[in-house]
Amino acid sequence: MLYSGRNGDYQLVTIAFTVEGKPIQQGSMRAFNNRIVHNKTKELMAWRSEVAKAAFIAGCTPITGPIAISMRFTYERGKTVTRDTPTVPPDLDKQIRSILDALTGVAYVDDSQVTQIRASKEYGPPGVEIEITGGFETL
Repeated sequence: MLYSGRNGDYQLVTIAFTVEGKPIQQGSMRAFNNRIVHNKTKELMAWRSEVAKAAFIAGCTPITGPIAISMRFTYERGKTVTRDTPTVPPDLDKQIRSILDALTGVAYVDDSQVTQIRASKEYGPPGVEIEITGGFETL
């Protein structure tokens, strides 16, 4: 499918993949010894690595045009949990940020290319389902 945008024409592609395991949120940043660091650095870096690896295996190469991304985060329901949806932490926006950062340089050049995001969190086997639709510039 060919898409025409303000900056030229794009060939649209869609890639979908799943990353199994407990999703790790981006977390907050704090200053430490005049450096900005993330909370949960080791966990976060391992999670980002898993996301990038899954994207690479699925055939992702850095898309150069606009990006639409869909993310479905799933979490294990606790034994005593009775609610239907996970309306408790982790925050969905922090989960989204961890995925966007993990895919920078793998699925797209920069996360500023993302023009549309659809995301949800539900109970189920821990992980995230990701679908990326984006355009490669055509000559």
